[in-house]
Amino acid sequence: MPDLFRDILKSSESLFKNEVALDPEFVPKLIQFRENENQYIATCIKPLFQKRNGKNLIIHGPPGVGKTLATKNVLKELEEETDDITPVYVNCWKKNTTYQVVLELCKAIDYKFIQNKRTDELISIIVERLNKKSSVLVFDEIDKIQELDILYNLSESLYRKTIILLTNESNWLFRLDSRLKSRLIPDQLEFKPYSLTETKEILKQRISQAFPPNTINENSLNKITENTFKQRDIRTGLFLLKESAEIAESNSSKKIEMQHVEEAVKRVIFSDTEKLDEEEKQVLEFIKTNMEKTTGEMAKLYEETHKKSKRTFQRKLNNLQKSNLIKLDETESPRGRSFRVKPLTEF
Repeated sequence: MPDLFRDILKSSESLFKNEVALDPEFVPKLIQFRENENQYIATCIKPLFQKRNGKNLIIHGPPGVGKTLATKNVLKELEEETDDITPVYVNCWKKNTTYQVVLELCKAIDYKFIQNKRTDELISIIVERLNKKSSVLVFDEIDKIQELDILYNLSESLYRKTIILLTNESNWLFRLDSRLKSRLIPDQLEFKPYSLTETKEILKQRISQAFPPNTINENSLNKITENTFKQRDIRTGLFLLKESAEIAESNSSKKIEMQHVEEAVKRVIFSDTEKLDEEEKQVLEFIKTNMEKTTGEMAKLYEETHKKSKRTFQRKLNNLQKSNLIKLDETESPRGRSFRVKPLTEF
């Protein structure tokens, strides 16, 4: 009878070998299925090695398709290859004002004397420091930045640089101010969603790094892969793997079983909320309890219960859709066009 308790997880044991491998910010040594995109980014940077100006680049594509991962991987390789090019990465969701971006740039060049200095003074110092070498500046989620003057200043003042802008919006370039557009003259690179096969291979790579062998069976992996592919966002798969493992641990199981995955799938619809402001979180919770209503009915009820305008509700609804947390599905209505919210697991 020695095998009766073999699959029970002891209190001192963990299902995880390396939980960090399931973090969306984790950069694997091998970036799968983005070799061509990596090469294109590198090509824009290559002129800097000959002391010439590089090409600027706008990278666009939906969330969770590897834009940030691939770009960070190129920056990492660049840093390992040469000391003559300064790589800088700024997340414009977290740093979305000119002053916040400037402070992030100061941090990147290791300039600490920022007290009592005006923004324009700091920009001059940044430019002076960066101009001692060539530079690659990456602005992730650039569509979230409040003011674009910093981009114009840098594109005009830096001698040898490549500016890379990442956005989820395919038409962001067309909305740019013509003055900045003519200054940047950027190439464009689209990141398309992964295929079903690619999605599974990427998740298998993370599984091998995060868990001991044979932690998850093929059926459970297929279930996670299908849900990830439906949403077109690898972050969903990472969330499901981590959540399934934690559910398995709470049940003292040494393996991730189908029931653990099914429980995790129920939680995925509202998993990626850390970037939302308080009112967006409030609207998301409101939607969750009113899924049977059309968006018009929701807006009216939200106005009555929260004393906020329908326009405010609609704006927050659009933000949630852009963040890939909900999808609006057109439906028939006696009053004409109407929409209902579809959870991510129904994509």
